[in-house]
Amino acid sequence: MDEPSDDENSEPTPKKIKREWVKSYSNKAMEMMKKMGYENDKGLGKSNQGRLEPIIAVQQDGRRGFGLKLDTVQSSAGQWDPACEELEIPEPVLWLHNPGSRADAYSLDQLMGHVVTGEKKLTLDGETRYCEPAILHHIINAKTVFDDLNDSEKRRARSRCNPFETIRSSIFLNRAAVKMANIDSMCDFMFTNPRDPAGESLVAPDELLYFTDMCAGPGGFSEYVLFRKSWEAKGFGFTLRGANDFKLEKFFAASPESFDTFYGVKEDGNIFDESNQDSLNEYVRMHTPQGVHFAMADGGFSVEGQENIQEILSKQLYLCQFLTALKILRPNGSFVCKVFDLFTPFSVGLVYLMYKCFHQIAIIKPNSSRPANSERYLVCKYKRSDAETAGIIAYLNTVNLMLSDESQLEENDVLEIFDANELAEDEDFLRYIIDSNNAIGKKQIVGLRKIAAFAQNLELKETKQSEVRQECLKRWGLPDKLRQAPEIKPTDRLLDELLADWGNERSWLSVPATEMSGVASLNTAVKNVADWYFVPVGREETNINACSLFLCKSRGNLLRYTEHKKWELVETAFEVQPRSIFFGQIVYEFYGEGRTIQRVAALHIIDGICLGGIDIRRRPFRERVSMCDKFARSLNKPYRKERTFGALRSKPFFRLQDIGTFFADMRHYVLKDNSQRFGYALDDKKFFVPGGILMFCDLTKYYVSAHSRSRGQLYYFNVKNKEAYYKDQIPSKKANEIFASFRCSFSYRLLWKWTDLRQVEELATDDNPKILFRSDFVKFIADKLGHS
Repeated sequence: MDEPSDDENSEPTPKKIKREWVKSYSNKAMEMMKKMGYENDKGLGKSNQGRLEPIIAVQQDGRRGFGLKLDTVQSSAGQWDPACEELEIPEPVLWLHNPGSRADAYSLDQLMGHVVTGEKKLTLDGETRYCEPAILHHIINAKTVFDDLNDSEKRRARSRCNPFETIRSSIFLNRAAVKMANIDSMCDFMFTNPRDPAGESLVAPDELLYFTDMCAGPGGFSEYVLFRKSWEAKGFGFTLRGANDFKLEKFFAASPESFDTFYGVKEDGNIFDESNQDSLNEYVRMHTPQGVHFAMADGGFSVEGQENIQEILSKQLYLCQFLTALKILRPNGSFVCKVFDLFTPFSVGLVYLMYKCFHQIAIIKPNSSRPANSERYLVCKYKRSDAETAGIIAYLNTVNLMLSDESQLEENDVLEIFDANELAEDEDFLRYIIDSNNAIGKKQIVGLRKIAAFAQNLELKETKQSEVRQECLKRWGLPDKLRQAPEIKPTDRLLDELLADWGNERSWLSVPATEMSGVASLNTAVKNVADWYFVPVGREETNINACSLFLCKSRGNLLRYTEHKKWELVETAFEVQPRSIFFGQIVYEFYGEGRTIQRVAALHIIDGICLGGIDIRRRPFRERVSMCDKFARSLNKPYRKERTFGALRSKPFFRLQDIGTFFADMRHYVLKDNSQRFGYALDDKKFFVPGGILMFCDLTKYYVSAHSRSRGQLYYFNVKNKEAYYKDQIPSKKANEIFASFRCSFSYRLLWKWTDLRQVEELATDDNPKILFRSDFVKFIADKLGHS
């Protein structure tokens, strides 16, 4: 039973004509009116039945006559008492715990015995098993006062009377994003910072935060999550194609590059289709085999003229959203779904089955959800294991097929999916549902009456809107500013921002790698093998394939720093998040061999300064590499059927002391011209042909690492001033002095370039001291490690 979707202003009706109005008429007008029979304080017409007061200059609404009085609205307005409204900031969340009852206690056969079918019911009359009868009666009664109001009147009154109305969509594309911010805050940020029952982070250190957004176009929920987490979250969007599709180009508060839309095997986004649900599950688990950390669902459709039975009309939508969430969530994952009334046995039984599949549930009404509508959210916390929930998933699949098979049901419908008597035996759950329906119902009644009062009386004002807006935005962690499109800044200005204190002197941007021309150069450059790492780099077939710095200014605007010290637009399309500057290389990746071989351009990230606005320049080298890997995994979409962007990945990194293992993993591949080259296999059946290796030191120029035999600990030694610090005792001020920043690693990088194919053959050698062979390199490593 939704509130009226809109509202409007309605003029107050005076009891009698005001003298100042009469005085405002000109003498000529009064003379003309008297000639036509007008008398003071009397209406026009044969029986003086006309209205006494002039019509107030307001927009005429619909087909209603000017000056029409709305008796039902007037009487309702008289019932409004501001003391009836109670504001709670923050809103309380009452969790219903299910510590012992297990989902796997029910088999599919057992659950099928709970199904009750019968004649379709298109009314909520008599559905008072899960609420007080008076609540249901008053909600329906309160709704009838809007029968005389048109949409414009209702919309204007609602905007004036709702204390939370001026928050609107904040910086996001719609109000759904604000609701998700509100819900996340209410639930102690359990979605954007998920934790397991023991309080430990549900997201592993090198893992992305995975989520799914279902039936949620244009994507407000996801815009909020990406605003909060940026590229450290990867989302999967599933919604109907068409007018209500995701509008990623409208994501102004967050960049959508880490959001991956998927429409199911049928390519239509229909969540009622079981094959679409299962293909979404498969697609998600290609990226994260455990499943997503949390799922969101915001499905709905127009029920104009049938608002009072929205719950009944939405039953299959409820079921399919719940079912799909159970399929794609990992153990201890969470779920939030918009629902409306929960009065019918079908809806309550469905919530009960979700209660069995999670350790905790809550039914909440966030302040950002307008008080006069029936909208609420089911929040489910800590999903049980896949084995425990398998029976309920199979059962819900079967019920969904029944609901989809019109020929099977004909004039009947599925009325119940869990026996009401057995459910009633769970007293905690039964009391929770009844209390929730009663509490939300009472607030809805107050909200409906308030709208009616504000529609009838234009002088009523809600004085707390500004104060409430500021308090809520602060509590939800949202900025108090207007939504605006991201600014596309000039290259130099953006570089000044991203490079910060490194931007005043930029000569280091063009420092070339130091080439290793023999063992002697290696001995000079590499003091301690344990402090060095390397990446294989592709052959520099053209200037475009050279290792370079890259800058992403805006969506689709990726620049490369050339050898001419200029920033040039990269012609190949790569989906990179704006406000990123990193070191990388465009290489050709191959799949297949011989004449059937195919190649595609890919962008390999090596090291980073700033990733999507997150400054990583001074973090330790290995941490930067790990973040670059997460960044690439977040943005890459390797399983899309239609690839409109080049592949994005981080370079595989190795410890320099493990170069023997690296070579052992390489093998010969036959290229299109039938020549053979050493190639390195990637993780998606592709390979690329390295043209050398690029080496980076983890430490600054004067530091080396060593192992203390007496204490059995790693320490860092300064060869210049002889200072030493154990790994777990480094003063915070010394960390930047010991560990190499991006600029340091970049400036002192070393390159072993393979200009002769024989250089990487296992047993090849040459007397030329300026050519470095594989055997020389392996021997150098062994000598340094003391294994010669």
